[in-house]
Amino acid sequence: MNRLDDISRRELITRMARTCLGVSLVPPLGLARALESSAPKSASHVIYLNMRGGMSHIDTFDTKPDAPTGHQGPVKTIKTKSDDLLISGYFPKLAEHGKKIAVVRSMHHTQGAHEQGMYKVLTGYEVSATMRHPALGSWVARQVTQGHSTLPPYIRLAGLAGHPGSGFMDARYAPVPVLDASKGLEHTLLQNGDSMTNLRKRSGLAETLNSGFLSRYPMADVKAHADVYADAIKLMTSKDLDAFDITQEKSTLAADYGNDDFGQGVLLARRLVERGTKFVEIELGGWDTHSDNFAQVEYLASRVDNAVSTLLEDLETLGLLESTLVVLTTEFGRGPKIDGTGRGHHPIAFSSFIAGGGVKGGQAYGKTDATGTQVIENPVTVLDFHATIGALLGVPPQETIAAGNGGSFSIYGGTGAKRGVPIAALI
Repeated sequence: MNRLDDISRRELITRMARTCLGVSLVPPLGLARALESSAPKSASHVIYLNMRGGMSHIDTFDTKPDAPTGHQGPVKTIKTKSDDLLISGYFPKLAEHGKKIAVVRSMHHTQGAHEQGMYKVLTGYEVSATMRHPALGSWVARQVTQGHSTLPPYIRLAGLAGHPGSGFMDARYAPVPVLDASKGLEHTLLQNGDSMTNLRKRSGLAETLNSGFLSRYPMADVKAHADVYADAIKLMTSKDLDAFDITQEKSTLAADYGNDDFGQGVLLARRLVERGTKFVEIELGGWDTHSDNFAQVEYLASRVDNAVSTLLEDLETLGLLESTLVVLTTEFGRGPKIDGTGRGHHPIAFSSFIAGGGVKGGQAYGKTDATGTQVIENPVTVLDFHATIGALLGVPPQETIAAGNGGSFSIYGGTGAKRGVPIAALI
């Protein structure tokens, strides 16, 4: 049982069938497929695209072509491959993947400042003076255990300033930062002629010293930090480290993703989930469009259009789309009324989307009013959104962990607070 992560679900079922029934009684893959088809399917990886700054929902995924003058601006509304989903004309390539995408147009919360809004969207909770909550990626890293890889389970393609990290969870579930996709994971090569033999000697000595300290102070946090160090040593000697080298990809594919930091980051994210990373988080900043909203949104949307449409096609070609959730969200939307050349903060209505991972795509869930000001149908909280991701990942609602200062929590929310409810229409 300790090696379950080393084998696939199909291999596990086949081995169980052979053990219990005998090889001669099992047709090739027959019983395995029959048993597997009755088991619930779920995704096992997440690529989380964070549109930092507050993406204007009205100019992207909740356009209002019939809104009064002074609200919609120059953006056009276009059809997608799904008759039930219309999006902004800034996404012509993404429109070709409309059947894969489920847009949630009724997201809402009350945090109108960037720091508080981002914390809310990343964790599901409001900033607290007494507790630091884990980011969604930490929940996925901890609770989604399919597969086996020496890569970190949670990688963030950005810095960690202001990020909630693993909150009250162990340090092993904190995001590992990668600041430049073209450079990959830095400081993993031996320096000044050092050898792996010497490194193993030093790590062995450190482990001996740590074991004595851990025996005297058998605390979870102490063990977690020792485990992080040990995992780093394993990674340095692992072939999985090649996942960070995006130069191994065809130049034409890299160009399709976009020759910018976001596009190359999305390409790296695909390589990482292909090798076993559970959660990859990528930021695209610049959405704080208080001025020059339309030119800035058009520019940013074109980058998203190139990178995300290529990602969906790439994942599908590689057979990874059903096991990978692609999530795009932001800390809040933008005000419907144009102020000068920009839009203000608007947390009471915004849009996000989920693609792949078994989600029922080709639809828009929830609705805002004629100007995009208020949610008027099927409101969705951040915890509801997280709960939907958790359900698509197959995380049982009853799985909780205790926080250090009291209370039990899960990806669905805390037991003492309003829990998130998965969006049934998307699952």
